[in-house]
Amino acid sequence: MRNFARLPVTFSLILACVLVYAGVMALAVAAGIPWNVAFVTQPGEILIKGALVPKLVAEGQVWRLVTSVFLHSGLTHLALNMLSLYFLGSFAEQSFGRGRFFAMYVLSGLSGGLAYLYFGGFDAPAVGASGAIFGILGGILGYAVRRGTFSWQNPVIRQLLILVAINLFLGASIPNISNTAHIGGLLGGATFGWLMAPTVYSEKRIRSATPIAILFVVEALLLAVWFLLL
Repeated sequence: MRNFARLPVTFSLILACVLVYAGVMALAVAAGIPWNVAFVTQPGEILIKGALVPKLVAEGQVWRLVTSVFLHSGLTHLALNMLSLYFLGSFAEQSFGRGRFFAMYVLSGLSGGLAYLYFGGFDAPAVGASGAIFGILGGILGYAVRRGTFSWQNPVIRQLLILVAINLFLGASIPNISNTAHIGGLLGGATFGWLMAPTVYSEKRIRSATPIAILFVVEALLLAVWFLLL
């Protein structure tokens, strides 16, 4: 309970992903799939109902940009993402505050989804919180750039840069993992971190909300342009 009170957003996001995973597993079992199979690997025929598929978004199912972030293809996928979310969230939520951290996560997830719409497979489904988690990395780095603390000599920045490099390498090396959403989330988070930096210690709500509004409008425009380009 003490950890939840200290990091309510981080733990709420983790809980949401775990509950969605359990819900998909329950649907799979109800459809006749053995529970031990559904526990390890989530069935594609159920995931497709909420996965990010550009072709279906083009038909008006824009909500997939949100639902896909809470879905995961299997137990390993979920575990790795939730561990990353916990460790990064432990730092970012306390450093930036609950509201800014939540906004960073959501906007980064949308940014990763938009990148997938533009550069991913038109018929290929994508699921996972990786884009939003990369956005947390990007948010910290973008904040550091704006505050003048971005340096290889900074141990936190050095570790995060190494983490980004390793994960991008794995994404490029392992089949069925696309770096498209990862890079999109990273850039979205970095933009938000850069915009947010001057407002972190501000007590004015309008000023604090400005970076959120700016990035949301940019993402909405990018989505509108994507529809126009179809």
